[in-house]
Amino acid sequence: MLSSKIPKTLLLTLDLASLTLAFSASIFLRQSPLLTSYFNNITYSTASYLISFVVAALLLLAIFSAFKLYQIREIELSARIFTVLKGLTVWTLIITAITYVLKYDFSRGVLFLTVILTAIFITFGRFAYFRYRQNQKKDNDISVHIIGNSARADDIEKQMKNSLPNLSVIRLDYNNPNMRAYLSSIKSDDIFIADERLSREQVMKILAEADLKHHTFRVILDTFRLVTGEIRLNDIDEIPSISPNHKPLVIYLIIKRLMDIVISGVGIIIISPIWLAIGVIIKLDSKGPILIKQKRIGSNLRPFTLLKFRTMHCTANLYDYAPNNENDARITRIGRILRRFSLDELPQLWNILKGDMSLVGPRPEMEFIVKKYEPWQRTRLITQPGLTGLWQILGRKDIPLHENLEYDFYYVCNRSIILDLMIILKTVPAVLFGRGAY
Repeated sequence: MLSSKIPKTLLLTLDLASLTLAFSASIFLRQSPLLTSYFNNITYSTASYLISFVVAALLLLAIFSAFKLYQIREIELSARIFTVLKGLTVWTLIITAITYVLKYDFSRGVLFLTVILTAIFITFGRFAYFRYRQNQKKDNDISVHIIGNSARADDIEKQMKNSLPNLSVIRLDYNNPNMRAYLSSIKSDDIFIADERLSREQVMKILAEADLKHHTFRVILDTFRLVTGEIRLNDIDEIPSISPNHKPLVIYLIIKRLMDIVISGVGIIIISPIWLAIGVIIKLDSKGPILIKQKRIGSNLRPFTLLKFRTMHCTANLYDYAPNNENDARITRIGRILRRFSLDELPQLWNILKGDMSLVGPRPEMEFIVKKYEPWQRTRLITQPGLTGLWQILGRKDIPLHENLEYDFYYVCNRSIILDLMIILKTVPAVLFGRGAY
């Protein structure tokens, strides 16, 4: 009856066990008489092997997490094998690049054997496990729900049944007063929202307000086409999914925090002369302090003090809606330039270093605005606010506020190192051209 998620810890343990077995076997084979003649006779320390294994394991988990290989459902088991191979390819390229660039003192023979054996063990292990799971279930034991009575919903149902002929597909109407109660009674299932007649707010409310702790949503809406690119419906696994209860792996949070500390720390040191120059110009341009301090709401509704270069006259209300055009009388002459190229936000690197913010995340919002949020809008506050985010690279203030919130919601449910890096890279041209900034 169920199309439940396979426990993350089970897959994670399986992958680590495969890597450990591959690494141990590589060291053994490297030292065996059969292969000794093919490699140099240098002896490497236990510490060297241990450090290499830890780095390789952390990278593997981070990459697999980015590829969402720990969020697998029964209906996509076979399709995910190809994704495993893509993840292993990326992992191999990164490991090889690190070894080459850093010229790390490590056995190239062990590296080569580990890569080959890890690919074999992980692929074989996951495939065997997936086949075992599928053999324990019949096609008619798997069911999904589709919310919508549209042509788009019909296409998705047809696609599913082409992949699994005996799949049970249950259609639901959003306007049915018993729909939400019915969904809440289901223990675990995949739910597709595929009705173009639903407003963005209606979809967000379904995702954030309903008591659906064990459900996996797959949203098919134009809003998400803007973020993920053109949606392809070649197989079930190609339909973008979004879950209101998505919790990233601890390894993602650790890597993200390390990135924040390194980049913000180095940034503060490098651009300190620019800070000094901006401070002098602000003082010469208008009366008032160089920096302003605003109370903003961070993750889990925790308030913090946000730092910015002052871009408005002292008579302006510190807590008011931000300007939506460059002719706003509150903005100073130098302030227009600073805001245009986001230079006023540079002091937030200190907020990032302290841990109040992150490089990438939802926009830090003022308290009076957060108090007006509906329950579904508060979902964006479960993670740290960011210096940049999807709202910035997709147009900043050219996007209406309600769409800003939806992009934040998408980020919260799909955050990964790869998505963070993509946003950081796309922020550069967005800032240089000053698109949507006032």
